Amino acid sequence: MDIGRSLNKAIDIGQIEGAFAQGQGWSTSEEFLYFPSTGRLFTTGPGNYKIPSALDIPRDFRVELLEGADTSALKTIFSSKGVGEPPLFLGASVFFALRDAVLAKRRQEGVSAPLHMESPATPEILRMACEDQLVQMARIPQTLKDGKTPFVIRI
Repeated sequence: MDIGRSLNKAIDIGQIEGAFAQGQGWSTSEEFLYFPSTGRLFTTGPGNYKIPSALDIPRDFRVELLEGADTSALKTIFSSKGVGEPPLFLGASVFFALRDAVLAKRRQEGVSAPLHMESPATPEILRMACEDQLVQMARIPQTLKDGKTPFVIRI
């Protein structure tokens, strides 16, 4: 990753790894669910969804910094660049890998309909996107038979 001239490689690599983990959580677990009766947010914090833990991070996680780049044109302190926020979007690679896996399963099931999958790619969303026989049997209508709505709804 190009971060300009690194002031402390260990800190910079840690920032990249941390931003990846944050981005992974953002794109796979931070889902907004609302109470249908009040419109209030149900998932107000990590007590309502799983944040990434050490076991969710790849075991073989290689971060390399671009060495030898010409940083003379940078007019920043010590020719450095921001390293905390830019790698956040690296976590989206997890989302796209999961989307590719779902597309492969759908092809295997003979589903040719286009896939519209939004982030976060929670286990529930991934499972439902597979469109196999088990998913078809488990579908819950937006309005239940007795006219009531499910406990929480996805918007």
